[in-house]
Amino acid sequence: MNAVTQCTNQRYLHTVVPALNDTRRWIDTMAILNNLLCCLLITIWTKHVFSANLPFERKVNEQTIMDLAEKSNKTLLKLIGLAIQNLRCDLEKCNNWSEWTSDALYKGQFGVKTRSRDCWYDTCDKTGDKVVENDSKLFEGKCPISYNITDGKYCMAYFQTGLNHSAAHQLCAKDGGHIINVDTKERYDLALKYSSSGKVHIKGERQVPGGPFFDDAGNSPEERPFFKWASGFPNNSSTRLCLVLSSLGGQDKSCSSGYYVLCEIPQ
Repeated sequence: MNAVTQCTNQRYLHTVVPALNDTRRWIDTMAILNNLLCCLLITIWTKHVFSANLPFERKVNEQTIMDLAEKSNKTLLKLIGLAIQNLRCDLEKCNNWSEWTSDALYKGQFGVKTRSRDCWYDTCDKTGDKVVENDSKLFEGKCPISYNITDGKYCMAYFQTGLNHSAAHQLCAKDGGHIINVDTKERYDLALKYSSSGKVHIKGERQVPGGPFFDDAGNSPEERPFFKWASGFPNNSSTRLCLVLSSLGGQDKSCSSGYYVLCEIPQ
């Protein structure tokens, strides 16, 4: 290495390296100042909002903050309100996703489920032009070959064997399913169709005679608008704690009595 190169390298070390260190110190200083500014904004927001003695549900409203800023002529407070408003608009620019499509496939088959939602990118109040966003995911079928796929989305099996409620539950559970739950009109109509050959168990038990029936999710089948009682029902006698469906409508029956079974495996 000649003398000129040595001199150049030494000059680089004495000028560039200190400059890099100064740059790092400057970046660290700006980060500290940024954190201090955030703390200051939060402090100002807290002071003004809580000093206004507002109910809690209004304290998180960005419009309230901007109103306070106008009254107190605090530009920084207004800036906070606008920042919160922009953040909310960005987070709430879309409606909730729809439910995934309930397609059913047999085991070993693969398909695609889809869902969608409406989004507004130009306005904060969800008016004007909207864009439909779509989402999809791959899924594997769960329906056993011994079951039938009804209407393209229900994996069901019908057993014309008289079983009590507990045995019917066990029969469906061994395949990963459950006694049909008439939680939608489509399922209610399907169960009604099968019940033309004989009464079928449906989800619904009660703890006391005359009390309400509940499914596993805590919902009452009899409160659904499409559910109809058969004439003369509910009977409400002391042993009738389970729910079945006949071609004429719902009936309360003894859990130990035998009825046909309609199983469904969720997809």
